[in-house]
Amino acid sequence: MNKEKLEILNKLEVRLGYSFRNINLLSTALTHRSYVNENQQLSVIDNERMEFLGDSILGACVSDLLIEKYMSSSEGDLTKIRAAIVGEENLAQLARCLQIGDCLLIGRGEENAGSRAKESFLADAFEAVVAAIYLDSDFKSVKDVIKKIIEPLLNDDSMPSGYFDYKTALQELCQKKYKSVPIYVVVDSKGPEHAKIFEVRVVIVNKLTEYGSGKSKKEAEKQAAQKAWEILQNEED
Repeated sequence: MNKEKLEILNKLEVRLGYSFRNINLLSTALTHRSYVNENQQLSVIDNERMEFLGDSILGACVSDLLIEKYMSSSEGDLTKIRAAIVGEENLAQLARCLQIGDCLLIGRGEENAGSRAKESFLADAFEAVVAAIYLDSDFKSVKDVIKKIIEPLLNDDSMPSGYFDYKTALQELCQKKYKSVPIYVVVDSKGPEHAKIFEVRVVIVNKLTEYGSGKSKKEAEKQAAQKAWEILQNEED
């Protein structure tokens, strides 16, 4: 391993708050398949198996931390919060904070396509790094590292509501009670291309219609789903 690469990995260790005994594990965690395919003469290993392991380790660690934090929450609520925390969007953001994208080894084709900044690449790499820490140490050590990384989320008292998956919850409620699924329709979009505001309508057949707005269709759908779910949940209660 050359000096420049080792320096990059050492800086990532500092950001992670973990010092590797076997730095090659971290190197493998940051090696994408596209790089391996374009550099077969180097006999390097890609991070796909680590992604697979890291996904399970991360889920177990977050579950353990949530059980400790939200002792009175139901299994269903804990499942939804965990799903949000370990979701691709959130893992990609954590990877950005750690500057993992800058450390990735990817092929020239993916580099030219801007894949270094893609959420899927970042989230997968984050999971692989989790696996690398686990393989280098043990469950307790990797849990401690993950706890420090997601601590701002765990200390946010609004997290249970902020990370509640209202779209999934609304769909489950509608399927169970009304034998139908919510229908989302974009009814309007305003503003310039770089700063559009979308308005979305969610329709629950023969029951209600609610609206949501946001800087993306996804954000608008979430807001509409939250309004509809809260109305239906109040009726249930």
